[in-house]
Amino acid sequence: MRRSALVEPTSRLAVSSLWLTAIGIAVAVIAVLATRADWLDGGQAVLALAIGLGLIALSLLMALIAGAMIWVTGYRGARYAVAAALISVAILAYPAALAVIGSRLPALNDITTDPSDPPAFDIVASARPAGANPSAYRPALAELQRRLYPEIRPVEIDLPAEDVNELVTDMIDEKKWRILDQVDFRGPQREGRFELVTRSLVMGFRDDIVIRIRQVGPRARIDIRSAARYGLQDFGVNARRVITAIDELRTAARRAQR
Repeated sequence: MRRSALVEPTSRLAVSSLWLTAIGIAVAVIAVLATRADWLDGGQAVLALAIGLGLIALSLLMALIAGAMIWVTGYRGARYAVAAALISVAILAYPAALAVIGSRLPALNDITTDPSDPPAFDIVASARPAGANPSAYRPALAELQRRLYPEIRPVEIDLPAEDVNELVTDMIDEKKWRILDQVDFRGPQREGRFELVTRSLVMGFRDDIVIRIRQVGPRARIDIRSAARYGLQDFGVNARRVITAIDELRTAARRAQR
């Protein structure tokens, strides 16, 4: 009888690394879906996502160790280790880049065109859960914002404030921000106010926005405030949102003045 050829065993660590990658992906996907469905608040969502990414990072470490052991011992299972490593690196690359960017940015999560008299959250304040950021503006952010974003200033338009309501509502509709409360400008006794909420693309984290309309002499003045509901770092999202809104309102005002 012919003796069967000796077959090297398959590395269990390599197989386990691929399984752990799949589990980590499942946890991360569930965290995203649960957050978008409002089953988790911001803090819970970050924790759940961190657990999923942590499992994926652990699977990457296991895959690297398994690859080294396979190289030395000649065990089978290299394809499992390689698959786990490639998938893990692909998934972790974006969060890692965000972490690096966030470490270089100051803790700024609340942006306003008027730091000396910022538009206040009213309805939004009652909508924020107990674990969310305080709705009151922190004056300590004002100097930091002026240094980083000197271009963020009130929008002053050579139009009556009553005519500005439509410009603001058109912009809100275009951006698909959800209106929580709307008070149209009705003279000095009732300034215009829009309280809104928007959500991030992937996780669905909420940011709160308030727009205020006042009459200053013959001109209308629009102030905008955008703040993250959770976390001390917004990666510049709220500043970009306010800057874009300012540019769009000025463009719309120029068209209206023709």
